[in-house]
Amino acid sequence: MSTKETSIVTETADDGTELITEISETVTETQADGTETVAEVTSTLDDETGEVEGHITLTETAPDGTETVTEITTSADGTVTVEEGDQSLEEIIEGIFDIEIGDDESIDAISTEEISVDADGDVAETYVELETGGADFTVGGEMFVAEPVTTDVADAVEMSAPVDAAFVGVDTTYSAGTTSDTSLDSAAEEAAAEEAAAEEAKAEELELEAHADAATEAQAAADEFIASGDYEAAAEAREVAESESAEAGSDVMLSAYDSSDLANAAEKQDDAEFYEGQQAMHAQQGDYEAAREDASNAGYAMSDADSAAGGSDHSGQADAEKYEMDWAVHEEKLADYQADNAVAAAEDGNFEAAEMYAASAEDHQASADHFGDLGEHGGDLAVYDPSSAVDAGGSFGSTYDSSAVDTGFDAGAADMSVDSGYDAGTDDV
Repeated sequence: MSTKETSIVTETADDGTELITEISETVTETQADGTETVAEVTSTLDDETGEVEGHITLTETAPDGTETVTEITTSADGTVTVEEGDQSLEEIIEGIFDIEIGDDESIDAISTEEISVDADGDVAETYVELETGGADFTVGGEMFVAEPVTTDVADAVEMSAPVDAAFVGVDTTYSAGTTSDTSLDSAAEEAAAEEAAAEEAKAEELELEAHADAATEAQAAADEFIASGDYEAAAEAREVAESESAEAGSDVMLSAYDSSDLANAAEKQDDAEFYEGQQAMHAQQGDYEAAREDASNAGYAMSDADSAAGGSDHSGQADAEKYEMDWAVHEEKLADYQADNAVAAAEDGNFEAAEMYAASAEDHQASADHFGDLGEHGGDLAVYDPSSAVDAGGSFGSTYDSSAVDTGFDAGAADMSVDSGYDAGTDDV
């Protein structure tokens, strides 16, 4: 069983071309008896001279732990130096690369896999033979460079993309390195995901706070409208407060009286206003008993409105008007009574008594009319209770605009990708 690992180091030339300056391969072969042989092959390009130097280290470890190391060095002038261990170079090379070298042969050539770049900038592999000092090295199909390439490599290497300075150019988006450590990529992706999640959570928190602030503002407005007796406007503001509190996920800022309560209070106020209008009409007609009933109904309706809204008592005006109408009704009844007496005295021929009763009836009727004027809602002489004054026609406009909340987070712009600098196309040259 054998394995191979390859790494490439690149540099950028002055004209921007990406050059391969070093290729390293490690080939590991494990034989049936447990012997493990490792070949480390490194080829280095001198970017000034264009020459290549090669170095091979062959390490054989026997099952008993005995280790044999052989090194082959190819210098820039083509000289090949071999430092052998206990075994011969031929045996090591034959074992690691699965070839046979005859007893009467020297090491003629070591061949390598050619590196070429296609039109898309991807590195491909074909076969190429590099010369070294007049001897061709061919060892299996694996690559090491035995001596500097002194001629234009473009003549010897099949290329489907431009090359530079006698060495193969590669895709400039490639970064030097070996195969990527996917655990690092995973950790980077996890960190990016955690950061994005934290940003999103912060954005959500800011949005919730904004809705809570809007709910607080609307509730405060509702409270002010309640205090002024404008229950219709209070219902409108409270409805906004409830909507915003739902968005905020909290109702701690809301009071006990909801928008339904306030809407009911506003309807009762309308009822009270209707009865006040009826009272004024009946008072002007002199129907004080009807006016008194209207004032009583207006007071009940206003009390119900205040109770539904949790507001102050605004029924004092209706109560005062009812009180005046009570006197108006009382005086009118006395006037009727004295008028009846006047008629009876006249029928008896007691004209002096009849005249007295008639005068008293006039006085009581005048008093009834006076009390009627005092109890006429909105009349010029009407009584006035300042505690019953209420505002009307108010409106609530929130200063909060949900679309204008700046959370500092744009989920669509979050980049969850991680650039590892790894190009899978160069994993195996």
